[in-house]
Amino acid sequence: MIEMRVDALVMIGGKVDEMVSDEEYVEKINQITDTIPVVITGKLDGSDCYQVNIDQKKAMETAMEHLISLGHEKIALIGGRRDVNSTYTKRVTYRSSLRKHGIEFSQDDIVETPEYSVECGLQVMDGIFDSGKPLPTAVIAINDFMAMGIVQSIRRHGLLIPEDISILSFDDTFIAEAETPRLTSVGYNYDRFANTLVDTAILAIEGKNPPKMQLIPPKLMIRESTAVR
Repeated sequence: MIEMRVDALVMIGGKVDEMVSDEEYVEKINQITDTIPVVITGKLDGSDCYQVNIDQKKAMETAMEHLISLGHEKIALIGGRRDVNSTYTKRVTYRSSLRKHGIEFSQDDIVETPEYSVECGLQVMDGIFDSGKPLPTAVIAINDFMAMGIVQSIRRHGLLIPEDISILSFDDTFIAEAETPRLTSVGYNYDRFANTLVDTAILAIEGKNPPKMQLIPPKLMIRESTAVR
């Protein structure tokens, strides 16, 4: 990209999603930021990048407040890897929300997954049924794809959504509207996210000093997959 003489770089995913920033990688990025503005969608501690991120903390707070307001206390959080910054933030916020409302936390209610697929959601939910432990009254899926698998598992075990178990997911993709029942999902306003990334890069190119850190607020779309406990 430097050899192509680009005016700015927008970096999405990869090392910027890691919990612990790679020191050598940060140094290489700083060599670039000396001459070219770099906009990232995660974090690089010690770097001179512009950051545009989805407000993951607010996203989880919104999800938890919705379910707890419906009377749910046994809430499972399924999906994600602990070494990914966005997942880590969601987990910490999940526990904080439980504590805020005086609800006891159980490690069994958080399930880590190597993938974010429909199949993975199905396998994890099947495992919860097979464990013989008390079932959650609500499940938060790390994304809409995993939610699809979770829905399939619940149906296969003869339970109803949301009468027996409520489902809430993140992303609010086309899947949320296409699933039956339609999924309650926390949307990330990707149009605004993309526009902010590009606008930040352009302002930096023009030397207009855009904010170093910007957070894109989420929006909860309430549909038929969640109900009063």
